[in-house]
Amino acid sequence: MLSWFSVKKHRDLMRRRFRTVQEVAETQQAGRKVLMDLRNGRYHTLNAVGSLVWSVLSDGATLEMVLGCVQEEFETPEEGWAREVESFVEKLWSLNLIRLDD
Repeated sequence: MLSWFSVKKHRDLMRRRFRTVQEVAETQQAGRKVLMDLRNGRYHTLNAVGSLVWSVLSDGATLEMVLGCVQEEFETPEEGWAREVESFVEKLWSLNLIRLDD
């Protein structure tokens, strides 16, 4: 499996689509999206931005597409939050909750 570092290092991979893995169940609870990794039983609660990122990735999206959707939805200029979104996607990758879309 590719490390996140190797994905970031190669620009062609950064333009590739990521997709959520099938082994994750999701639900809404108290206005937040809750994910459960069916492979290990771990739960992850997402805030509004995380929920949007997850939804966009569910359909298959590049990091650029994800950033564009966040910027459009929250109508904010890209100042600092883009790195936070990228870090969140990196975390999803490290937890094996997303994969490269073939």
